[in-house]
Amino acid sequence: MSRPPFKPAVLFCDVDGCLTSESSSPFDMKVFGQLIDLFRDSRREGLPRVVLCTGRPQPYVECLLKLFDIREPAICENGAVIYDLDGNRARYSSVVTAEMVTSLRVLRAHVEDCLLPGHPRALLQFGKEAQISVYSEVHDDLLELHRRVEDFVSTNDIAPLDINTSHYYLNISPRGVSKGAAISELLRKMGITRSESAGIGDTEGDLSIRDATAWFACPSNARPAIRNVADYTSPYPEARGVLDILSQLVPL
Repeated sequence: MSRPPFKPAVLFCDVDGCLTSESSSPFDMKVFGQLIDLFRDSRREGLPRVVLCTGRPQPYVECLLKLFDIREPAICENGAVIYDLDGNRARYSSVVTAEMVTSLRVLRAHVEDCLLPGHPRALLQFGKEAQISVYSEVHDDLLELHRRVEDFVSTNDIAPLDINTSHYYLNISPRGVSKGAAISELLRKMGITRSESAGIGDTEGDLSIRDATAWFACPSNARPAIRNVADYTSPYPEARGVLDILSQLVPL
């Protein structure tokens, strides 16, 4: 199936690996120009509203919202934070409690002061308020840090957390936080049902976008686990793939 059998009212779009490259390469400004025109047109009747849905922190997302002139609230930090550009207001999603935030701050201090000095090739990702992300090109470092974080959590009064290690990142999030949970929260606030929604993602972290939306697509660079569950896989990667996916939603 390519085109959805309905007209989506809203499109939730991941950023890294979709709108932008996973690497540090420059933005594809030629494609960005086309996307900017489309996202601006999304405020016209008949085109889906666009919501960015990413693991990136709020300051980075704010820049993208201004670049693309997107006025819908954005989902940041994998669903932990929701940011509204028009009101310049960031808030925690409904899943995040004060206890979780306090626990993350205690754990972040332990990671910075006690763990990272012993792993100089591991770097704390700055800018996140309700997540902890540590980057390293040395996977064994991440595995060791994962073990030591679990040891600290098990012996201290820490709220339930999800601790996951990918090839380059150790990610620590409040239990229950996900992009999908934040999407469901925003849909309720927007007065839109799941059956009227669409999503775009590229990695396993976007599987919850698939679950929370009625139609799901991915660019050609998506991981197999995503391609296997997508309603449409673009033959193009990253931003060009998103542009192609939009053509499946509306006539360009």
